[in-house]
Amino acid sequence: MKRVLVGWILAGCAPVPPASWRVEPSPRLDERFFPAGSPWRGGDAVYSIPLAPGRTLWLFGDSFIARPGVSARQGSKMIRNSLAIETPQGGLDYFWRNEDGHPADAIPSPSPGEWLWPLSGLRIGPRLHLFLYRMRAKGEGAFGFETVATLLGTVDNPDDPPGAWRFGLKDVPHSFGTASVRAGGYAYLYGVEPGRSARVSRVAEARLEDVAAWRFWNGASWTEHPADAAALFPSAPTEMSVSPFGDGYAAVTSAPLLSPEIQIRRAPRPEGPWSDPVKVYTCPEPGWKKGYFCYAAKAHPELDPTGRSLVISYACNSFSFADAVGDLRIYRPRFVVATLD
Repeated sequence: MKRVLVGWILAGCAPVPPASWRVEPSPRLDERFFPAGSPWRGGDAVYSIPLAPGRTLWLFGDSFIARPGVSARQGSKMIRNSLAIETPQGGLDYFWRNEDGHPADAIPSPSPGEWLWPLSGLRIGPRLHLFLYRMRAKGEGAFGFETVATLLGTVDNPDDPPGAWRFGLKDVPHSFGTASVRAGGYAYLYGVEPGRSARVSRVAEARLEDVAAWRFWNGASWTEHPADAAALFPSAPTEMSVSPFGDGYAAVTSAPLLSPEIQIRRAPRPEGPWSDPVKVYTCPEPGWKKGYFCYAAKAHPELDPTGRSLVISYACNSFSFADAVGDLRIYRPRFVVATLD
């Protein structure tokens, strides 16, 4: 261990020391993202992408859309993805498409019988880049699905209303995009395959769409071979965030195996070295009823422009679909604020 620490220090990237966090729930944000009277009645994933000062794109996975005038979820249509634009006034304009008078996915799949679940994204210059999982049904039960591929979506006109977006999609031959961050003129793209460790690639921002230009961190340098990508940290979930924090970066994840714990790792650079995880919060929802579980923790730096805290969202679900329909306390964005003591 001493030899490793000396090597890190000589390389100018000493590991971030352990820290103590103070974490408090944010009922104010909980209510802002579950507006009374809105037909949008809940969703998971909860990725955010700043589009312009005071204007943020929010992406949700499976989402309940209620009939007009209905405040509950009974009789709702569940679509596979929805989105919202947060305005400078703090309001949320939700968006999904309509097909024959019925709610439909905000971002439709290009392949019949499949659907898209959103991941991270970046606004670079005039264009918006989104990563998405292309999914299809497989088997039965609560997790009757499988990932077919990762897609990179590009929007040429993200300043227009979402209904007018010119959207292009293409397959990405690597499982990267579950988290992304800009640093030093590069886009850093994090990848996680189920049951595997987190990895990272990077590409010059102007060449993000050129997959051949991506380079992969092998633990010592950047290589053109994705198979050489080194593990940054183990047992990473397929949803996470990496964002600037303090004089380095913070990775926020839910703990593995549907644990109610939220954990934070820190690093001096996007590629690491990453600290061990610090468990900062235990989500209370699994204690409410048997079968409830939490997942999808991630940070949203734009919600605290001072940079002093990490505003973290997470999702709670149930193995019983009837519970997800009937209990409005779950299957909606929940927020906590983590401050470094």
